[in-house]
Amino acid sequence: MGRETLVNMLLEIRPPVGNTRGPLYTESLLRALHRANSQRRKVSLQLRGIDGGVGLAVSCPDELRVLFLQELQDAYPGVTVRPIRAETGSHLKTWSTAIRLSPDVLPLRTYGAFLDETDKRQFADPLGGLLSAIRSGHSGRISSHLELIIRPATLGRQRQAKSIHHRQARFRTASVSRWYLYWSTHPCWIGRMSARLLYWGLPARSDEPTEVSSKAAEPLFECWLVVTTRVPRNASYIGRKRLREISGALGRFHQDGASFLASKPRRWKRRLRRRGFLLSAREIATLWHPLTQAVEGVSRVQLSEFRELEAPVRLTSKEGRGETVLGQLKFRQQRNQFGIAQDDLRRHLIAIGKTGCGKSTFLLNVVRQQIEANRGVVLIDPHGQLAEEVLDVIPRRRTNEVIYFDASDRIAPVGFNPLVGPPGADPTLIADGVLTSFKNVFGLEPGTAPRLLHIFRNCLLSLIGTPHASLTGVQRLLVDTNFRMSLVSQVNNAAVQEFWLTEFNRWNDRDRTQYIASLQNKLGAFTTHDQLQRILNAGQKGIHLRQVMDGSRVLICNLSKGTVGHDASTLLGSLLLSSLQVAAMSRADIPEVARTDCTIVIDEFHSYLAEGNTTMADALAESRKYRTSYVLSTQMLDGQLDHATLTGVLGNCGSTLCMTVGPRDAETLVDLLGNGLTPEDLMRIPKYHGYIRQLIDGAPHTFSMTTLATPKLPPRRGETIRQVSRQQYGQPLRDQHIGGRHPVVTNPH
Repeated sequence: MGRETLVNMLLEIRPPVGNTRGPLYTESLLRALHRANSQRRKVSLQLRGIDGGVGLAVSCPDELRVLFLQELQDAYPGVTVRPIRAETGSHLKTWSTAIRLSPDVLPLRTYGAFLDETDKRQFADPLGGLLSAIRSGHSGRISSHLELIIRPATLGRQRQAKSIHHRQARFRTASVSRWYLYWSTHPCWIGRMSARLLYWGLPARSDEPTEVSSKAAEPLFECWLVVTTRVPRNASYIGRKRLREISGALGRFHQDGASFLASKPRRWKRRLRRRGFLLSAREIATLWHPLTQAVEGVSRVQLSEFRELEAPVRLTSKEGRGETVLGQLKFRQQRNQFGIAQDDLRRHLIAIGKTGCGKSTFLLNVVRQQIEANRGVVLIDPHGQLAEEVLDVIPRRRTNEVIYFDASDRIAPVGFNPLVGPPGADPTLIADGVLTSFKNVFGLEPGTAPRLLHIFRNCLLSLIGTPHASLTGVQRLLVDTNFRMSLVSQVNNAAVQEFWLTEFNRWNDRDRTQYIASLQNKLGAFTTHDQLQRILNAGQKGIHLRQVMDGSRVLICNLSKGTVGHDASTLLGSLLLSSLQVAAMSRADIPEVARTDCTIVIDEFHSYLAEGNTTMADALAESRKYRTSYVLSTQMLDGQLDHATLTGVLGNCGSTLCMTVGPRDAETLVDLLGNGLTPEDLMRIPKYHGYIRQLIDGAPHTFSMTTLATPKLPPRRGETIRQVSRQQYGQPLRDQHIGGRHPVVTNPH
């Protein structure tokens, strides 16, 4: 028994921030453990320095671990448990002292005595002083821990405790009674025999009391208490001093003669005595329990950074059923993968979190699964890294179906003409989309530039549907009279013809030059952009988004701001966003059951929206019936989206993933997520963790999760995908025509 040691997994216990559940719940846990531990296996409860801080830990046998953790997590919702390693280091010296309770039949001061004198509902947690003495330094060179080892006491030991308490009241003097209590509970058998002889040798009082103490009437644990500190070899004085401080901090639990006695410090870890002292479940719960709100002010206390929320029973997790796996559950020991059904994904999903919290990994896994499921995918990436990573996870069987739209490609760029819409598309919708994109880039509003927008709209409506449809054609339409007259004669829109033949011609040359100069200046910033010319003047060639959707193809748009510039990236993204909405709505010409699913993933989608721009909200509201699913990502809501856009986006996204956010976004999202979360919970979410409000069969449920790990990439296939895409969809520079008239010959090297 004396040489027995605990060789079990050491688990760190971190209570949630703001925990108001006190030791009463730990007492219930210990009572359940007492009933279940019929084999009297030892459990180690520890207060220890952990990672430069201080916290709680437990080590228990395998057969008791599940029961202990279930009871603990039921009693303290939000508590987290993680395995940790025991301290090692040959350069450190161990000092320890064994502590026993004497006499152990008398009760200690328990948690009921630590209530505030003025407010009995306010608990002054006594562990604050102990933790302050135990906490370790930032360097980790000095560490301490207090270990309380418990196991159920035998029935004989409990009967003996009742007998000792009953006998000590028979002595006529208090000094003799104290002497008897001390030696009758002493770990040395000689002392106990001496106390027994004293009892039989001295006369007893005639009025023999029959009352038994409350402690002796309760189920008791046999306990051992050891305090250990590890210090450098040249710091023995500090080690002994730390042992005295921790032992002294136990003095706050002394009561009515019951006190802790410490042995002389030794330069090794103490072995357990054959005989331990007795504690009740209430006394143990006072000495060790998940920390309450009262001790959160103690510096470097280890608290749970992530409040775990239980997932609903109906949550599914089978990727093979056509679902998209979003991550793993994070609740107690549950680590099952979970997914979202395709019909629920059609109601869209938005991921919100600061940079570096794991959004890109989440999006990468979503895109990968859509590609592997042979669905259509459109990815718009304003940074470029995610787009490059997606190339490496594309399976070989889909190589020929990938369109890699790299805005910085100067060898054979893929063209995209936003004035060429799907067959039968409404020209007004196409024109409105292009106008909205330029409003986003230049901040144009009808109240500040009404004539500029009026002229631009009529230019677009005149060009759409003609062989000359391109943004460069707008410049030519404004300054080339012959080209304008030939184009106007083909326009079927009476209002547009009226503008050119009446209003535009009524202006004198001076006013006309003044009116169109502002539009020419703004368009010139892009029509003179060498790379944008190659992309936007593709004529009828290039990307056809309706074909991407109907043919379940993969379109990866690398709009890296670092290679093409901020304004060019924003314009291209806005044009793609509006064109995607037009392409989705044009699918009204085929039955809904014949529409193939297409998932549109947009990273940093706020970059493509201007204040008052309802394009995104409208797309989310209307695209579900066209089998188009949006997965959006943004770093923050406040300051990047105006109130109307924010309301529209959050209102139309059925599922919301919240990762680490700032205080203003936390205030916005806490009401949406619900389930008892607080703004503080949303501001301290660890990396790759999050809270998701997910639609399950159309009903929202909020629970905690972690994202999937980054997929293991096969040998890099990015260059192969890029070359195949150039051959099928790219336009070598010698074949391109700028403005539809003059070829451009450039050495690609």
